[in-house]
Amino acid sequence: MATLFILLCLFTEAIAQNLVTFTIKEGIPRLHTVGSIPDAFNLAANLSRDQFESLRYQFLANPDNLFEIGDISGDLKTNTSIDRESICDFQADCQRDLTVTVRSKVFSYTKIFSIQVIIQDTNDNSPIFEPSSIRLAVPEHSSIGTSYKIPSATDKDVGINSVQTYEIIPKNGPFGLNVTKSLDGSFFIRVAIKQIFDREVQDYYQFNIRALDGGSPPNVGVLTVHVDIEDINDNSPVFTQTTYNTSVQENITIGTNILQCVATDRDIQDNGRVSYRFSMRSDLDAIRSKFSINSQTGQIQVASSLNYGEQNLYEFFIEAFDHGAEARVSQAKVIISVLDAGNNAPSMEIAFFEGGNGSHSVNVREETKEDVSIAHIKVSDSDPGQNGQVDCSISNVAFGLQAIGPSGYLVVVKSSLDYETVKSYLVTVTCQDQGTPSMSSSLSFTVNIVDDNDNAPKFVARIYQVFIQENKSAGTRVTEVLAKDKDSGVNAVIRYALDGDYGLEIDASTGVIVTSRPLDREATPQISVKVLAVDLGNPPLTGSTTLIVNVQDVNDNTPRFNVTRYNFHVPENLNNTKVGTVYAMDLDTGLNGQIIYKVNDESNSFDIRSDGSIFTKKPLNYEAKRLHTFTVTARDQGNQVLSTSVDVRVHVDDVNDNPPKCVFPDEYNHTVSLPYLTKTGSLITTVQAYDADSGRNSHLTFRILSGNGHRTFKLDPNSGELFYDNTFIIKKDSIFRLNISISDQGEPSLSSMCVLEVTLTHTNVSMQPFSEEDTNSKYVVICVIVVIITIFFSTVLITVIIIIKRNDRRNRERKSEQEKLRNLQQFQGIDKRYYQNQPHTFPEQLSKKKKKEVSFSLEDELDKSLDMSGHSIVDDQQNYNVYHPGPEEDKLKQLQFGQFLINPNSDRKNNLLKGSHDSSSDTSTDLTTSDSGRGGSDVEMNHPSNAPDEQKKNILPYSRSSSFPPTLNTPPDRRGARPPHKPDNSASNKKDYTGLTPRETFEKKHGINRHSQESIRSESCLPSYV
Repeated sequence: MATLFILLCLFTEAIAQNLVTFTIKEGIPRLHTVGSIPDAFNLAANLSRDQFESLRYQFLANPDNLFEIGDISGDLKTNTSIDRESICDFQADCQRDLTVTVRSKVFSYTKIFSIQVIIQDTNDNSPIFEPSSIRLAVPEHSSIGTSYKIPSATDKDVGINSVQTYEIIPKNGPFGLNVTKSLDGSFFIRVAIKQIFDREVQDYYQFNIRALDGGSPPNVGVLTVHVDIEDINDNSPVFTQTTYNTSVQENITIGTNILQCVATDRDIQDNGRVSYRFSMRSDLDAIRSKFSINSQTGQIQVASSLNYGEQNLYEFFIEAFDHGAEARVSQAKVIISVLDAGNNAPSMEIAFFEGGNGSHSVNVREETKEDVSIAHIKVSDSDPGQNGQVDCSISNVAFGLQAIGPSGYLVVVKSSLDYETVKSYLVTVTCQDQGTPSMSSSLSFTVNIVDDNDNAPKFVARIYQVFIQENKSAGTRVTEVLAKDKDSGVNAVIRYALDGDYGLEIDASTGVIVTSRPLDREATPQISVKVLAVDLGNPPLTGSTTLIVNVQDVNDNTPRFNVTRYNFHVPENLNNTKVGTVYAMDLDTGLNGQIIYKVNDESNSFDIRSDGSIFTKKPLNYEAKRLHTFTVTARDQGNQVLSTSVDVRVHVDDVNDNPPKCVFPDEYNHTVSLPYLTKTGSLITTVQAYDADSGRNSHLTFRILSGNGHRTFKLDPNSGELFYDNTFIIKKDSIFRLNISISDQGEPSLSSMCVLEVTLTHTNVSMQPFSEEDTNSKYVVICVIVVIITIFFSTVLITVIIIIKRNDRRNRERKSEQEKLRNLQQFQGIDKRYYQNQPHTFPEQLSKKKKKEVSFSLEDELDKSLDMSGHSIVDDQQNYNVYHPGPEEDKLKQLQFGQFLINPNSDRKNNLLKGSHDSSSDTSTDLTTSDSGRGGSDVEMNHPSNAPDEQKKNILPYSRSSSFPPTLNTPPDRRGARPPHKPDNSASNKKDYTGLTPRETFEKKHGINRHSQESIRSESCLPSYV
């Protein structure tokens, strides 16, 4: 037993090893690869490459020739587009068993394999109703809940793709749907009544039943149901009058129509066909012996002669009954008066205006207006008196009488005529005289109503709404419409038409609507068209309804991207960063139009979201890969998936994430050397570096940070070239350790450092002189530098002197008044005796006089002394007499003054200046060359000893003992008078003495003629003591 079990297991395993199953979906195109035989059975596992390539494949069994196999590759492919329904019908499982042999002609190898191909169903078939429309007859007043069986739909698909649900459109209509699903998946469908119908209100209904399969979106089949409401005998005949009253002469002719009773029934066919009879509740024998009634028209005739003396009044009932299964009856009362023939009855004649058919009927169009006359009745009575006075009446309320003259009446229309309601009228006109007994005559005629085209066709449904899948072939049935016309004859003949071309066409006679071309939901998802029903009347009348065709989507559109290629940019080193968005659109709806995106990226660097946004899955490196190219596939979710792809190019933008790398110098090679006598401007070496970034991030700048003593070297910031820039003498080898910074121009900038050691080697050879060209160029440079420095310092010095002079002038102006007052006091102390013996006048204004001139020169100091001397001082144009020394003193003063001019460094100068400036400033009269902080003085620069000899001859002597320096006076004029001295008290009268020697300045300022000094007279305005 155990052995048998083991053998069974081995056999099962062997079968399993030689059997493989492939699964495909129906509808895939021809030459679609189902699977690979070598891969499925792993044939290459135990074979060499040459053996494996020698294998050949072929079918031993291929039912229906649905598949083909590559004899070399072993790929199993479809030989045609497989339709599952055509080969498996309604079977739940559909498969084909194949047998494949694998052989080799190179070596001994033959194997047989079994293959099962399972064909899966796709939702490629819509539910179908056969037929697509049915007609139901429903009696009116049927009970609510009454149901009627209708055929179910068939769907060639199986499983979830077969019919799953049914629905009724409209859902809130008078009908409901009862659906029962059986065990085998079939359905039983019944239409149930939800309300009571009244045929007389509405006699037709239409609705649709939709069958939906389980696809997404579902395929739909539509059944149109036409419901005719059958009439039941629920209406009784109704008389136009409840009582009919007439009078007849006793000698009336037998067979004369004396009265017509009319009743109508709203039912149709036998239920609405009315007949007349005498009521059973009347004395039938007596009535029938005198009168008869026409069962079809209701006309009462005289059956036998009447006798006034026997009976002059007859009252009885008549009945109107229909012909339904259960006849319905109504009654009316008839009163007939028999008149005595002793009084002659009026005679009557009728003449019809138009449409007359002899004297008994007339045709009147239903459009005839009220008060329009249709006939004339002539009445005459030859009896005298009241027996000849006649009054006439008419039996039908639809008509009336209008008297014309004494013996005529017009029959006129008194109410609107409707052929559809009453097609004919029996009219009786009775004329009765006023005799006793009264005699009357009656005249009856029939008014036949002629139909006019006054009713437009009317559709049984106000709106028709149907569903149909797009792409159906031309001629596919859409629906059927129906219109009715209450008119008759040609006025009720209807022709159908569509108002516009919407891909539909209608049968003019039957109202069946079909497609004239395949419909495209993407172009027109819903068609709303007006359907016209036109009768053949004159003029024709038209009725209309609206047909709404909802075109259902089929997955016939592939997704489309809005561009043919996408180009995006993204900075490097960013993770989970949005790169950009792709957008595809599918014109289909539902799942057919829902798009799913997929990135086909071999580097696995990108991901895509449901909205088409592409994100990075990992940081990108610009230096490693600058451009990423991949495709994005957009596919819909229809049953037969459609897809399209687009190329995406992602450019990685460089980020400054790499600092410069120094190639030379590096840690192994960082030294250069050169003789220190190398010519300046010579290229020593080049600093070599690179930056892995690009653009500005890779543009490098070189700079020496430290180690460049004496500015010996110059580094080009762009090229990195190092030049020998400055020479100097060294006594031994000198090493310069240059710290060089290399930075890029990114934001932010990155930099790196490198160290270059430059050795200036000393040589024992004497220094060679510079070449003449170098020497000349060097001298030119030195001269230019010296000139620039000189101009700069001169400008500074002049500016400082001007500022000091301005400040000193302001100080002297403030002290001017004090100096003048002190000089005056000295002047008074020299010779008080003179002041005591001589009358004088000294104005107070003298103390207020201001001297505005300030100078560092000796001439200015002398001017001040001379201005303070005893000459006349003019103030406000007034002259005052002041002190005048004697002749001896005057001569001595002149001698001393001359000596002062010759030797200004003598003590006499000090004595001279002390008289006027001792109280002013210690430094103002200091003639030494000491630095006062103001630069060189004018006295030093214009010393008289430096003047020419001929200038020295003209220097006047002065008296050492005098406190006031002499002031020279102009010689007298021809009359011996001296012009008054007018000192210059105004700054505007100051003259320019630039470029003159001190003596020339003094002489020019005081108007002294150097050629006539010998004629200077003692009567000068200056005091003289000689």
